[in-house]
Amino acid sequence: MNMAQLTERFYSLVAPDIPNEWDVEEVVEPYLHKPDNVCHEIFNHIPSIWPISNSLCYDFLQAAPKTLDIFPISRMHQWVCDILDRYEQDGLRATQRFIRDHLSYSGYQSGQGLISLSEIEGRLLPFIRGIAGRDLLISSSTTTYTDTDTIFVPPELATFNSKHDNLLLYKLILAFQWGFIRNKSFTVAPSDRKNQDVETHSELWLSSFFKQFETPLLARDLYFFLETIRIHAYLAKELPGLIRNMDKMRWPQIRIPQDTHPAATELIRLQNRLLADSLDQTALPPPITGYFHKLRTDGVSVFDSLKAAEVWYLSHRNNRVADYEGVQPLHFQGEPRLEAIAIIHAAHLVRISETFIDSLATHLLSLPKERLQSLVETEKMIQDGTGAIESDITMIMDPEFAGTVDEHMSPLLMLLNNEETQMPEELTFAAEKVIDEFSHLPARFISSAVGKAGDSTAPGSEQLIVAQEEQLTCESFLYDEWDYRRQGYRKNWCAVDVKELPETRSDFIMSTMAKYHGIMTRLRHQFELIRTTDRFARRQRDGDDIDLDALVDSLADTRAGLPPSDRLFIKLLRDERDISVIFLVDMSNSTVGWVGTTIKESLVLLTEALEMLGDRYGIYGFSGMKRTRCELFHIKHLQEPYGEKVRKRIGAISPREYTRMGPAIRHSTRLLSESDSKVRLLITLTDGKPEDYDDYKGEYAIEDTRHALIEAKMAGIHPFCITIDHHAHDYMDHMYGPVNYIFVNDIRKLPIRMVEIYRTLTT
Repeated sequence: MNMAQLTERFYSLVAPDIPNEWDVEEVVEPYLHKPDNVCHEIFNHIPSIWPISNSLCYDFLQAAPKTLDIFPISRMHQWVCDILDRYEQDGLRATQRFIRDHLSYSGYQSGQGLISLSEIEGRLLPFIRGIAGRDLLISSSTTTYTDTDTIFVPPELATFNSKHDNLLLYKLILAFQWGFIRNKSFTVAPSDRKNQDVETHSELWLSSFFKQFETPLLARDLYFFLETIRIHAYLAKELPGLIRNMDKMRWPQIRIPQDTHPAATELIRLQNRLLADSLDQTALPPPITGYFHKLRTDGVSVFDSLKAAEVWYLSHRNNRVADYEGVQPLHFQGEPRLEAIAIIHAAHLVRISETFIDSLATHLLSLPKERLQSLVETEKMIQDGTGAIESDITMIMDPEFAGTVDEHMSPLLMLLNNEETQMPEELTFAAEKVIDEFSHLPARFISSAVGKAGDSTAPGSEQLIVAQEEQLTCESFLYDEWDYRRQGYRKNWCAVDVKELPETRSDFIMSTMAKYHGIMTRLRHQFELIRTTDRFARRQRDGDDIDLDALVDSLADTRAGLPPSDRLFIKLLRDERDISVIFLVDMSNSTVGWVGTTIKESLVLLTEALEMLGDRYGIYGFSGMKRTRCELFHIKHLQEPYGEKVRKRIGAISPREYTRMGPAIRHSTRLLSESDSKVRLLITLTDGKPEDYDDYKGEYAIEDTRHALIEAKMAGIHPFCITIDHHAHDYMDHMYGPVNYIFVNDIRKLPIRMVEIYRTLTT
């Protein structure tokens, strides 16, 4: 194609935007002598990149022709997905660096030894769980990293021309990520931080440590490389065969582009030495030779890596550290995603603290009432600051004191009023978990356990428990989002906050039940009739009646000289229902007024009728604003009994903000996937199409919702939608399919129709 054709093609792809003509000519000029099919293939990615960043699109077009010497054009789509993921996670400068690094060192080869995660995931899961001793998860991602619960690995690898070597690389990735988790490379915190009574932190201590440097990225990369050396040595002891195989592999060396920052040059050279198994004390810069020597002799800890990284950083203070732009991590290193780790780690700390408090409170409740009351009064005096009083509960963690020779500091005994008492196994295990994270048992945990045990025995304890539940903080989850323009996912793009919907006292439930009293009685009766499914099983060895057809056949066989059958009876079988369903309720601001009231009335009728069936069901409302605040409001969990609390939460349903439907569907799919029911339904009740304050609207929103529903179907969940949007037919058929949604044209009939629809879906 000539310049005019290339320019015209570019403008048609970015319309209605009209960029500067000279900018366009500059980026399309390298394609003048390229074959038409190559130009079309590369230009087809412009609509995916241009709406996200114009500058990034220009960078991509300038770099794309050079990549054709590195990997085949068939892998261009994967490279574009990597670029967009990097941009959304780290910004423009980091992505530009990522593109430059791929021009000097790429993991893409000819594809001869290509191996996909889907092929070998069944082999990798037992491998990583076996060495980790816990149920770590593996998930596909364009970037390698871990959040300490899940290890994210590439969907496919073609770094080597041998499938065997690429499989080994998968194992190395998993092993190194486990090594980082096991040795607390990311969750390290000094003792003074741990000794605080605050259980959770908004960010990891490591993040704040890096921020004290002028260039946090350089400090992070230096520390991460040192930790990689340490973990390599650790794995050489724990998994010697794997590391021996790693050292035999022929790793592609990383080229160092011209004008690379001195610190980056030094790091890349050390990376190459590590890959070639030639990293020794003579190859290291002077600031960290002592670190390497200690590693080979006495061993080092994560704090040694931090100290060495700080000294190493200071050695570069005359090298314009502000100009440092980072280096590409090695394949098995992955990236230190501290933000993702912080979310999981905070939730982990909450879980272990709650488990310990519950276990200790349960143990205290087994004490005589007078003794427990004495403990409660003492703790109250401590909290009030009345006198120099110490807690009557002491955990014995010294193994010598406890009379053991265990090398770990295990809490084996507990002192209650200076009297030894043996700790139950469950409480011992919970205490060990807390000590492992905090280096001690925080006094606040013990005080909370005593208070909880005291509240459970005090008059009006039910009201106290309700008050505590209302104060529960929300859980946060990260989910991908489908971008139809790139035909790929935006990784960890949406943050879903699961919140408690506060219980409100109102007469809404009573007035609704009075309004629909006659209808509700009829519905309960109808649902009671379908509680079990009756069917006749013929040709049984025993049963409730004679199967005449089988009897005739048996007589005929006898007269023909054949052995007669003994299956001559009919048995009446009652099949118990095995159904789990989640109702997703639209709580966007468009439901304000009588629309929202009618939706709440529908839920009241449905829940009252469902109590006659015994089906497991949950109810969640969804709303939010932008991808960072997708809110899911708990009204009823799947296993939660229906009662006054649930009725109050239904009464508290009220319009919120926007309708970002994809994250709510993905989280509901996650909840239903944990159920073992034969039939799993996801029923959405909404008054309009998916839409949010940002660019989540139109075709983008519809396609993301559609892919979330496809994910649900792949998990064995049947999605269905009840909508009152008059324009629903324009998009519902594409999202749900022609038979998986229903339009209720008269909102006043919604309460009755919703119950009828559920009965039809489940019988």
